[in-house]
Amino acid sequence: MRDPIDRILEPSSIAVVGASSDPSKRGYQAIKTLQAGGFEGTIYPVNPSADEIRGLEVFASIADVPKPVDLALIVVPGPIVPSVLEDCGEIDVGGAVVIAVGFGETDEKGEALEEEIVSIAAENDVRLVGPNTSGLINVSDGANLVGADGVPEGDLGLLCQSGNLAIALFTEAAGREGVGFSHYVGVGNEADLQFDEYLPYFERTDDTDAVVCYVEGFSDGRAFLEQARETGAKTPIVVCKSGRSDVGKQSASSHTGSLAGDAAVADAVFQQAGVVSADRSDELLAAADALASQPPVDGENVAVLADGGGHATLAADALAERGLSVPQLAADTQRRLESVLPDAASVRNPVDVAGGTDDDPSVFADCAAALFDDPNVDAVLLSGLFGGYGQRFTDDLEPIEQAAAAEIADAAAATETPLVIQSAYESTEPETHTILREHDVPVYESLDISVACLDALSTYGTHLQVADKKSSFELDSESADSPDGVRALEDRATDGTLSEYDAKALLEEYGAPVTPYALAETAADAERVAAEFDGPVAMKVVSPDIIHKTEADAIALDVADESVRSTHESVLENARAYDPDAAIDGVLVSPMRTDGVEVIVGATHDEQFGPVVVFGLGGIFVEVLEDVAFRAAPLTEHDARAMLDDIEAQDVLEGARGDPPVDRDALVDVLLSVSQLVADHPEIAEIDLNPVLAGEERAEILDASIVLESGNGDDDPDRQTQEPDAVPDGGVDK
Repeated sequence: MRDPIDRILEPSSIAVVGASSDPSKRGYQAIKTLQAGGFEGTIYPVNPSADEIRGLEVFASIADVPKPVDLALIVVPGPIVPSVLEDCGEIDVGGAVVIAVGFGETDEKGEALEEEIVSIAAENDVRLVGPNTSGLINVSDGANLVGADGVPEGDLGLLCQSGNLAIALFTEAAGREGVGFSHYVGVGNEADLQFDEYLPYFERTDDTDAVVCYVEGFSDGRAFLEQARETGAKTPIVVCKSGRSDVGKQSASSHTGSLAGDAAVADAVFQQAGVVSADRSDELLAAADALASQPPVDGENVAVLADGGGHATLAADALAERGLSVPQLAADTQRRLESVLPDAASVRNPVDVAGGTDDDPSVFADCAAALFDDPNVDAVLLSGLFGGYGQRFTDDLEPIEQAAAAEIADAAAATETPLVIQSAYESTEPETHTILREHDVPVYESLDISVACLDALSTYGTHLQVADKKSSFELDSESADSPDGVRALEDRATDGTLSEYDAKALLEEYGAPVTPYALAETAADAERVAAEFDGPVAMKVVSPDIIHKTEADAIALDVADESVRSTHESVLENARAYDPDAAIDGVLVSPMRTDGVEVIVGATHDEQFGPVVVFGLGGIFVEVLEDVAFRAAPLTEHDARAMLDDIEAQDVLEGARGDPPVDRDALVDVLLSVSQLVADHPEIAEIDLNPVLAGEERAEILDASIVLESGNGDDDPDRQTQEPDAVPDGGVDK
């Protein structure tokens, strides 16, 4: 028996449950579309009240249909779906597309109905697409269960949580020569089949060269990352993730019942998995088309070939905004350009031909060949009017342009150099552009879209070079080799929060570099400990009930030996005055630390992707600059180093105003320790190490907070999110 996904996406027989003789009904339109689209498989209309629909025999129940049936299109109301699925099990239906709404995207009653149909489907070995889906399409086979007309055939697989957006993409593709789809799946609520489960099919089929995803929320984002990492090694994936604003998140949740999650986290983990993010819907199809047709970019260096200073300058700006570079061309390249261009031309990068192509567009081919051969160039952007010279100047130039287009495309293919064309004449559909597209060279009218495509090619190409050094995203807490001596976290916590003392002890067990510390229950203990530290100390109350130590005036910095006893007493007195019922373990005493850069290392349990590690500038700068990087745990060393490179404040890490650079190796070790801790313990909801003091030859954790999930696995709704005081043992109180 074939794989269920293959039976769903390549059905040889389809039963339409809820078939109708009324042309206005979905059950009629589905059969009409299948017949008109040339579906060569068998169609079984199912309706207890009809004998014949569009020339086909009608069956009273799907249980009466000759078995096996690969796919059932269920267009009956939601409450009837459970009984239909039970009947599907009797004839070995491979999969069912449930169009109806009123399930998990609505209310508790809908959620219960969704759980019921998932259970029934599982008991009967029927895989579900949806519910709340617009359907699916196998374009080449004519298996169109959406009813959309004129869907262009091509090499893009589309997974989408919005039927309207799918129609918009179909329409956009129909207006772009050479762009089309192999399959479309409206994944709907992901009640059963989820985004990740479709990816292996697109990876192993020859008719799909890239996958396009519109996502409102994942049922299992971690599974998507794991599978995308595998599929993306062969078939690139582009995702447009909506719900980037608070209002958008609410809309996404109400549409599919899925949680939208944090956009910054999603972008970061997509990059980690090699998935290309498209912020805008108008970039989604273009980026996927470029990835499907062009080789990946091996770096970030783009040569711009333009026929005007305006396009050259705007292209350079757009590339810089995307983080791509416009490198200086090699001396030999510049000499080759000078030999074919007028004196007024700029042969640096961007290259401005300065009218050198006005009467002879074949010069573009000479210039492009020189750029393809340049060792400093990873990709080429040809920007301006190419393809429109016959319209702009004289018809005699059209055959010259067409010949130049073929020559440029052949040269790009021979050197395996990615090429993107931006032309103001793209909408006029000149023959020159047809020639380019026949050679798999993408052409766009928008300069921003063109640069977005180059960015996608660079993102994907960069990932492929280091993919084997990145995380596999696999979490296996049951078999994880946790350090010896780790006690059950629940035994350490009070109301879900570890005291700073216990948090630091746990971090030490994972090899994290914690500043020396001791718990002093009495003033005498504090004096003894402070003397051993030999210098001023920091003193903080240890209480799981007092989160904001500064607010409680239960913290003291730079305490000299002679003041330790009195400070111990005052810290406790202030803590008891702040919260008379607080459980107080004592006072934490640590040596002062002042030299270094304050950074934050933390972790959180993302609602879609699971444990995620965070790094950024710490102390008072966390809320001010919000300069942070994310990666999904477990991290590899490469992931950790990439996090350090991601933040914008590189000059701070490298040493500002004569300060020495921070010890990046030491910071990597901290990140890896935290990553292993949260990977081993899914019950950890939050880790906040702020600040970690990074010096020239060390990194030390000065303040630590660890919060656990509540006993039922969900965050405690009554728990106040713990925000450490950001007062290091020698740092600055925010």
